[in-house]
Amino acid sequence: MIDVEPVDETVAAPVLPSALLTTWRIARRAAVESLHDRATYTMSLIFAVVLPLGVVIGVLRPESLAANTAARAASLATLMGVYVLIVGLGPSSGAMNIAAGVFAGEKEKGNLAPLLATPASNLSIFAGKVLGSVIPAWLYILLAEAIYLVALATILGPDRLRLLSVSLWFSMAALVPPITVLGAAVSSFISSRVRTYNAAQMATGLALTPVMGLLIGVGFALRDQGSGLRLACVAGLVALDLLILRLAAGTWRREEVMAHQ
Repeated sequence: MIDVEPVDETVAAPVLPSALLTTWRIARRAAVESLHDRATYTMSLIFAVVLPLGVVIGVLRPESLAANTAARAASLATLMGVYVLIVGLGPSSGAMNIAAGVFAGEKEKGNLAPLLATPASNLSIFAGKVLGSVIPAWLYILLAEAIYLVALATILGPDRLRLLSVSLWFSMAALVPPITVLGAAVSSFISSRVRTYNAAQMATGLALTPVMGLLIGVGFALRDQGSGLRLACVAGLVALDLLILRLAAGTWRREEVMAHQ
């Protein structure tokens, strides 16, 4: 008679990482890879340094020299607040370029299949890819805003910087992160549906150029509105970001992508 060893029923099944942990791991990998990309690094650094200095020297300094009345000083203060948004949106374009390659670029290189073979959900994959695209952009945005404020204080003078409305500055700055996520989410949506990185970049540019122009126009229109309406716009953008992520994840045909890898 052959002795059969009893099955050890006490051995626990492997524990899968949570959705949040999976999302963070995907985001961290995408962010690290993008930070090591020289082209993205150079372009983002140019936007973070040259744009705020150009705005202060080329636009705000002439306005400051002409602000010799209370009305013109108030107009200058409003303009300085609106350009908080413009300065922040410059480096945010890097997130769109990164997001354009997170699906189409990896499909071209054949690097997407291992991720698709994991138990990670579509939502975790999309959220991780988008988060990994915007984290580096947010770092450059912080640098750009810091340079902008320092340039205002040194080029225009501390007295001009004190004109800047804290409420307007905060609401304009608060618009930048959700707009950055919006650009990355749309870019990822498109990237997951096309085959090549170049096609993703071209389609993303066509889709987002009018959207970003509209949002900049909205930013200028909000300068004369109350802080409540500005924060409502921020909340609306966040809701739109979540909707696009869910739509992208819910309509993605993952099996077809795996079949062609």
